[in-house]
Parts: sequence; structure tokens; C-alpha cells
Amino acid sequence: MAFTRYTAAGTVSLVGGGAAIVLQYLVSPLSGGDLTSAEVLEEVAANRTAMAWALVFDVPLLLAVPAMLFVGALARMRTSRLAAAATALLFFPLLMSLPPVVGFDGLAYFAAAEPDRASMVHLVDSWQGSAWFAVGLVPYILCQLVGSVLMAIALVKARTVPTWAAVAVGVWPFLATAGIALGASPVAITGYVVLLAGWTACAMSLHRQAEPVRTENPLVTA
Repeated sequence: MAFTRYTAAGTVSLVGGGAAIVLQYLVSPLSGGDLTSAEVLEEVAANRTAMAWALVFDVPLLLAVPAMLFVGALARMRTSRLAAAATALLFFPLLMSLPPVVGFDGLAYFAAAEPDRASMVHLVDSWQGSAWFAVGLVPYILCQLVGSVLMAIALVKARTVPTWAAVAVGVWPFLATAGIALGASPVAITGYVVLLAGWTACAMSLHRQAEPVRTENPLVTA
């Protein structure tokens, strides 16, 4: 398999981003579903180390943004309107959602250490109730569900990845969203693991499709 800068970037984005999503969910004390602001601070205060690790994994989680573009490239987004639409639905809402969502992790971590709990609860309430947070999160969830289905169809049509990988790209957000909404961690974890498996298969497909790298022996003369 060819190893180029493009395939290297794709592998890091897809595998690294997918793994970071799984690990961040596993370690975060805020992964248990819908929590009130007071419950958020209580969970973080009781699990400071876990929340610190969640913040660490928030950084490589940003690789999910370019990963969407690599999946779109495999789906032929330059020539397929379906793939282009799916990529747009996945890429732009994710880009919008990351600042308020990732920023909330940092806010919760530092707010939980403050002695004035009532003021910090009000601060977290203000963040969660802000239009910025809602505009970033709600469209992301809706577009993710629709975009993932469209992307799965585009990948199947493009025949650039195994069919099971295309299906994985399409179904993982439904599992993750349902698991989080219902407070069923095993279901959510299954969804994120399915995502990692699908993206890993996409990374392997990038290598298979890359042009072979040709090297010449400098000792051979004409």
C-alpha cells in the first residue's frame, strides 16, 4: 500500500479522531446523559481526574473535523452531489458545535473547583441555555443523523470502501445518540466503536486507492 502525505493525514484524522471520540466518552464523567447544571458540577467535582483526561482527549477529538472530509473524498464528493451534500451536513455543523461543546468541558472542570457553588451553577446554566450552545449542538445532532445516512449511501454507490464500513458510517450516530439520550452507556459505546471501525476501514481504503510510490535506485545509471 502506498504511504503518502495524503494517506498519512487521512489515517491520523480517521483513526486518531475515531479513537479520541471513543476514549473521551469512556473517561468523561459527563457521558451519562442529560444532567442538570448542579449535577454536572457534582459529577466533575467527584471525578476531577477523569474530567482532566476528558479534556486531554478533547484535543485529538478535533481530528474528527478533517476526518469528515476524507470520508467525503472516498464517497466522491467532487463528482457526486449526494456525497457533497452529505459531507456538508457532517462537516459544517461539527465545526460549529465543537467550540461550545468542548468549551463546556473546560468550563465545568474549572467551575467545579470554585467554592461559590451557587454562582457556578448559574454560570453553567447560562452556558447550557445560551443560543450559542443550542445553535451549535442541536443542528449538529440533526445534521449528523441525516448526513450519516446520506454518506453511507454515497459510499455504497462509490464502492470505495467495504459495504459493512459504509453501513457503520451510517448507523453509528443513531446508536450513540440513542444511548446518550436513554442513559444506556453500552449502546452509546457500541455506536462509537462502530464509528472507529468504519473510519479505520476508510483509512485502509485511502491506502489501497493511493498511487504506488515509485522510487528510483540512484546507483543505477542509464
